Amino acid sequence: MVHKSAETIRKKAMQRPSNHTPERKHASSWLSRIDRWIVFNPARWPLRELISRTTALAIIAVFLVLRIDQFDRFPQVFDDALRFYRSFTTPTGSVLYSINDIRLIWGIKLGVWIIETAIYLGYIAAYASRARAVSIARGFGEVGFPLLVAGTPILLSFAPYSLPDWLPVSSPRHMTFYLLIMGLIVVGGTINLIGLITMRRAFTIMSEARALVTHGIFRYLRHPLYTGHMIMFFGSMLLRLHVITVALYMLFVVGQVTRARIEERKLLRSFAEYADYRNRTGMFFPNMRIKAGD
Repeated sequence: MVHKSAETIRKKAMQRPSNHTPERKHASSWLSRIDRWIVFNPARWPLRELISRTTALAIIAVFLVLRIDQFDRFPQVFDDALRFYRSFTTPTGSVLYSINDIRLIWGIKLGVWIIETAIYLGYIAAYASRARAVSIARGFGEVGFPLLVAGTPILLSFAPYSLPDWLPVSSPRHMTFYLLIMGLIVVGGTINLIGLITMRRAFTIMSEARALVTHGIFRYLRHPLYTGHMIMFFGSMLLRLHVITVALYMLFVVGQVTRARIEERKLLRSFAEYADYRNRTGMFFPNMRIKAGD
């Protein structure tokens, strides 16, 4: 397979399409005015790095405190889980969930809680130690849009738990589906945590260029945090399955893809070696293409 040169890819990515129609010119002018707003122009923020870091750390700390406070409810203490699941019986009167089943359910709940708590701690470590930006975010597309996308899963988490509505807890299949869904959340959370630990000082939510990370999990895919998020929140959506949550999840995925492309344009302009790196890796999943001569 013949690959384009790194320089050709980089130049192509840096090209901006021209606006030929009045409608596009009008839209471009409207977006340009929004981009000049001070809220979307970090270059005009006094002490922007300190403000950004302090604000993010405060928000994450609040979520972390809430997560720790919820330990008695998620996961439920084992005795509560035991009483709840042992109350379900088959038509013949035998207990539907064995003690080992209940231990497994509680154990995976605990695993999810640990991974999600570790991710919050990882965010705190990343923000506390991240490198200075080589190229800061500018405009709504690089400042406001990533924040909106990152906040979408919070809306999804407010939806009511609906798994028992389409698969009752009294059904023998409930445990199977529940464990599969929770397994997705564990896998997604693990990928996210590994990516977060690997990138550390390069971490950012807005589209900024801080450092180019190409080792560890980043050798195989360029956006492991987004991959992990999409897997995690797919599982979360299944636990809260509804037309609205499906629509929110689809918006989230489209937003993540768009966000990744915005980031890649920024990285192409900031790091000469990024074009070659992008050519040999996958965006969200490992690149399975076989190069000529392999």
